[in-house]
Amino acid sequence: MKKFFSIGETAKINNISIQALRLYDRMGLLKPSYINKDNGYRYYSIDQFIYIDIIKYAKTYGIPLHELKPTLAMGDMKEIVEKIRIFQHSLDEQIQSLIVAKERFSRIAEAIEYGLSVVQNQAPYFRKVEERIIIHLIKQQEVINFEVNGRLVENETSRTGVELAFESGYFVDIPSLIIDGEEKYSSAYLAINEKYSNRPTLLNSDYIVSSIPKGEFICITYNKQNKDNQIKQLQRHIKELNIEEIKLIIACELYDDFENPSIELQVLQGEY
Repeated sequence: MKKFFSIGETAKINNISIQALRLYDRMGLLKPSYINKDNGYRYYSIDQFIYIDIIKYAKTYGIPLHELKPTLAMGDMKEIVEKIRIFQHSLDEQIQSLIVAKERFSRIAEAIEYGLSVVQNQAPYFRKVEERIIIHLIKQQEVINFEVNGRLVENETSRTGVELAFESGYFVDIPSLIIDGEEKYSSAYLAINEKYSNRPTLLNSDYIVSSIPKGEFICITYNKQNKDNQIKQLQRHIKELNIEEIKLIIACELYDDFENPSIELQVLQGEY
C-alpha cells in the first residue's frame, strides 16, 4: 500500500483544496508527514487523513479551528476523542437551540396565519379551544399598562425557562358587554406554551398561574373601524341562541395588522 501521498493527491482523495491544506500547515493544524528537501514537495501519510476529517467537520459546524491545534499537535488519540466529545456536546446544544427556534417561528407563523384568516369572517362563529394555561394579571395597573407589563412577564418567564405562547388578551366584564355593549376589561392574561401541561412555578409571586377552561366559544372579530357593529352583532347572536349562562368572555389579540390589530371576542357558552 502506498505510504505517502502528494498534496494534490491528498486534496483529491479527501475532497479538500490544496490551498486549505497549505493553510492548515501554516496554522500548525496539520503539518505534512514528509517534505522532499530537493524540491520542497509536501507529502501526507494515510494516517493523517483522519485529522483532515476532524478539521473538516469542525469547520463545517463552526468549531474554532484554533481550539483543535493543541490536541492535533499532541497526536494523542485519547485526547482527540475527549475533544470530539466536547464538540459533540456543543453541537447537541446548538441543535436543541435550533429546534426551539424553529418551533417558535412555526408558532409565530401559525398565529399570524390564523389572524389573517379569521378576520375574513365578519359573522359570529363557533370555535372549540383546549384548556389554556395562563399567567393571570389581575391588578388594574397591570391591565392598564398591559403592553409594558406583558414584556416584564415575558422577561420573568424566560429566566425560569417557561415559554409563553403567542396569545394574550383580556378578561371582559360579562354584564357590561352583554347588556350595555361596552367592553370593560377586568384582568389580563398571557398564555403559556401548551407543552407545559402542568402549571409551572414562577419566581415572581405577584404573577398568578391559572387557566382558561376548554370549551366551545362563540366568537367574533373586530377592529377599531367596525368594533361597535361587531359587538352589536354578537349581542344579537347570543340573544337568538337563548344562552342561559355565559361563563366567561375574553378578548384575544390577533396578529393580522401591525397598525390596526384585530380582537377576537370569545364567549364561553359551555365546556365540552
